Amino acid sequence: MKQPGQGIFKRFGFYIGAALLAAAVWQVERYMQSGATIYQAIPIQQEVVSAFLEMNRLLTTLATTLLGAMGLLLFGGFRGKSCSRELWAAIAGTVCVGLSIYYGYVAYLAVISMLETGSFDPYSPQLLRDQHAHFYTFLVGVVLFAGFIYQNMTTEDEHEHHEHSHNATGC
Repeated sequence: MKQPGQGIFKRFGFYIGAALLAAAVWQVERYMQSGATIYQAIPIQQEVVSAFLEMNRLLTTLATTLLGAMGLLLFGGFRGKSCSRELWAAIAGTVCVGLSIYYGYVAYLAVISMLETGSFDPYSPQLLRDQHAHFYTFLVGVVLFAGFIYQNMTTEDEHEHHEHSHNATGC
């Protein structure tokens, strides 16, 4: 039999685990970035712009794909029994992914503006802020969407297990 607080522990346990994983990855990235940075005097601005735009396209494509998957599951074919209880995670994830697409567009406009003035700076505070917002809102959206799927899969499995045991006893 299920204990009263067990569902809450499972629900928040997923998000706590995701937060711990994100913190560990962040610490590894900080360690890797703390090394010496070598700047070359060769003009590689075109390659830097291309690399930035490719990263921007990749994140925007992934965000758009995730948004489509969310729409398909939420409106087109999700058969979860307890969908309404975890719906907040899916809605928040959708908002985060939408914001990610928006920040990607803002970063793209910043690059275009810099190129028009002839002063592209990949370390511009505005560009860095937009890049980070683009990536981290996408990441939060992925975690929330994964939490929605996880919660509905475990709830559905528990519901099927409960129905099976209920039918086996003849009640």
